[in-house]
Order: sequence, then structure tokens, then C-alpha cells
Amino acid sequence: MSQPDPEPSASFGIVPRGGAGLISQTSTDPDPCDGLILASDLASALGVDFRLRRESTRGRLQRVSRGLYYPSARWNQLREDQRYLIRVRGAALIRRGQAVLCHHSAAVLWGLPMLVGWPGEVHLLTERASGGRSDPGIRRHALGMDSRDVTTIDGLLVTTIERTVVDLAATLDLKSAVAVVDRALYQDRFRRTLTLTTKVALLATLERMLPFRGSRRARAIIQFGTHLSGSPAESASRVNIALSGFPEPELQHPFIVDGKECETDFYWPEIDGVGECDGREKYFNAKYLAGRSPEQVQYDEKLREDGIRRQVHGFTRWPASVGMSQYSLRRRLLELGLQPGPQRALRGLERPQP
Repeated sequence: MSQPDPEPSASFGIVPRGGAGLISQTSTDPDPCDGLILASDLASALGVDFRLRRESTRGRLQRVSRGLYYPSARWNQLREDQRYLIRVRGAALIRRGQAVLCHHSAAVLWGLPMLVGWPGEVHLLTERASGGRSDPGIRRHALGMDSRDVTTIDGLLVTTIERTVVDLAATLDLKSAVAVVDRALYQDRFRRTLTLTTKVALLATLERMLPFRGSRRARAIIQFGTHLSGSPAESASRVNIALSGFPEPELQHPFIVDGKECETDFYWPEIDGVGECDGREKYFNAKYLAGRSPEQVQYDEKLREDGIRRQVHGFTRWPASVGMSQYSLRRRLLELGLQPGPQRALRGLERPQP
């Protein structure tokens, strides 16, 4: 009986790189960076880069970027954020501690969400005098560095959570920017998610960075942020509720169902109506299943919804895709009985300032 081929790294006598895992992972999650292969680690081995490229051509290794490889079988099983994390860590390791990761590349290390997907480029912060010229796959931001804005995560230089959030609030699309701020502020009463910072700390960092492009927009988005938004889809829904001019909802409003306290995503006392925004993770992510089957979670949620419906005048539920669409969510909330008024809070901030 033939033996299975070894991992490509084993065939070279390579010890794959481990390293930074997403902060949002649980302790039992495997580190996606375990398996990273840098050709520069093997510079003394004759022809090793050729051999790595040959393995890539054969489909056993994924060429992530120049000099950076990963086992193809594992790469195909990774989420988009995990793939981007590998690109980021590889780029930082190649530069041997001389690069400060910022913007999206800092966000993936801090476990911040990205509603519109992760970029193909790794973002680096540089001094203003160095200019912003970028190499293939690398985008440099010549914004200047303050030592108070730099920290380390698993040995990698990265902008602090406050600097990262301010940078992204000034540059991302509106829904993504709000989702980033909300995640950084989020306080989970079940302690499943780490609290990263406070609004006071974010605004203090913004003030110290002045003047910079997009500062007015970043301030407004941070002020709009909340520690009560439980998911990126809820954050996107909050933005569309505001842009449509609907009354500001109460977040995480408590109800008692069968003797237990539960909270709703959105509650409007004006109409005694509840709105719930659900993503797939609620029914399929092991962290939220807590040992239950998806069918059991769905049944438990039905009992919870029935208990809340008995106590309110109206109830509606929408998926993340509806929360992301201002038109679709507007129609759903009109059916609930809400009446729109003038836009509030986020008027004119839909796109970053040029």
C-alpha cells in the first residue's frame, strides 16, 4: 500500500511559520498562520525558491505573494479574513520588524470586521518624509508615526486599536467604518468577545492626530458608534435606519420570556415594535451554537420570538443582506409601522472625503 505524499513543507525539511491568530478566535481555533512558508527562511538552500514554485505549479503549494507560500489543501479551506491575515503576516516577516502594519492590515490583526471584503494589498505606515510610493502588493501610507500609536501583536509592529479605528473611520465606506467603530467599542455581557477600547480613547487619539484628511468624518462616525451593536450586520442596519430618517431605536432592549431576560437588537417605543437582524453565524458558528445543533438553535429562537411577540405590537426580522440595503430595510421598517423623517447623524458622510 503506497504512503500518502508528505506536506510540501516536509519534503523540503521546512518548519512552517506559526504566528498571529485573529484576536476574535476562540482558544480552540487552529492558527491559520501555522503552515506559512517563507522562501527567505531557506536562502541557504540551493534552488529552494525554484522548488517551491514547482510545487506551486503542481498545485501542492499556494503562492500567496513573492517568496510566500502556503499548503494548497489548507488554503482552500480558509476564510477570506484568514487568507488576508496570512498575507499580512508574511509581508511583515519578510521585512523583519521594519514595517508598521496599519489600516486594513492592522484591522485583521485586531479582529475587526470588514463588510466589503479584504484588500489584496498589505498596508504599511511610514514617516511623512518617506513618501507614499508602494511596491506590488504593498500600499504605504506616509502619514507619520507617533510612538504612542504603535504596539505589537505576536511580535508584529501594528498601529494601536485607537489609531487603527481612527484611520479606518476616515477612509472606509460608511457602513464598514461604523461596523469597525462598533466592534472596537462592543461590550459583550457574555464575555465571548473582547472589549478593545472606549469612545473617549478614540476621540483623544483623533484630537492628537489633527489635522488630517477625513477628520470631521471620522469624528462623526466615532460619535455615532455604540458599545451595544452585536454584529457588523446590526451596525450596517443602524446606518441605513439613520440614513432613511427613521427614529433612533433602543438597542438591546430587555424582555422577560419564560422567566429569563433576553434582549432585542432594535426596539422603537413609538410604535412598540421590535426589529431583529440575523446573520448565518447565529445558526452555524460553533461559538454561538454552544454545543447545540442548528435545528435546536432555530427552535430556541422561535420560542424566544414567540415570547417577545406576545409583549409588543409589532415584530420583524431581517437577514444581513437586507440590513446592508437601505432600500430593502426601509421597506421592511415601513411595513413594521415606522414613519421616516429627515436624515440624521450621518448626512453627507456616505463616502470618504476626497
